[in-house]
Amino acid sequence: MSPRTTGHDAANDSGFSSPSQPIEAHAAPVRSRVDFVIATLQEELAEAWELVARCYAWRGYDAPMTAEAAAGETTLLARIDGRVVGTLTVRSGTRLRLQAETAYSEHVEALRASGRRLVEYTRFAIDREQPVPDNLPSELMRRALLLAHISLAATDCVIEVNPRHARYYRREFGFREFGPETRCPRVGAPAKLLHVNLAEPLARLNTDNRPSLH
Repeated sequence: MSPRTTGHDAANDSGFSSPSQPIEAHAAPVRSRVDFVIATLQEELAEAWELVARCYAWRGYDAPMTAEAAAGETTLLARIDGRVVGTLTVRSGTRLRLQAETAYSEHVEALRASGRRLVEYTRFAIDREQPVPDNLPSELMRRALLLAHISLAATDCVIEVNPRHARYYRREFGFREFGPETRCPRVGAPAKLLHVNLAEPLARLNTDNRPSLH
């Protein structure tokens, strides 16, 4: 693929500041720094897509159809020694129709009608075949919450998750169930819609007071 940039929103945005504390892969024979970046090259998006496809296949889900980014999507990457070990995509509801609107159009429209600015989190994957920090999923989501609030000026976010995983999002980030269980046509698996007002998890995830990730 050619090394063209994708024109992602928030790419290299100076308003999106990452915390200075490094995360280290404590299970590896040699402790390695985790680097977080926003994908700006097609090659980086392809790496993220390959990880998502592999993780989805392991769980028996259908893989996403393409590695191409849409204008209005921002893909976060976590790397160890140059290898992508985690990814999450933020989809802007002011630029794109949210994927959740396929099954939950009334729920999403109710938020829009009340004047909320929405983002959606999708294509969340962690490479469990690699020695990664236990807190890597939480750190990726934390950065996605900050990016949505700071760079995209979003007020609320929604995410479709397997019902088995809903408790994690409620406990860690304060998400609430926002729609009944249905079947997600994109991945061919059960799904629930979760929602959170971004002011709530950002208050809980104060970067100066969060626990150590080492």
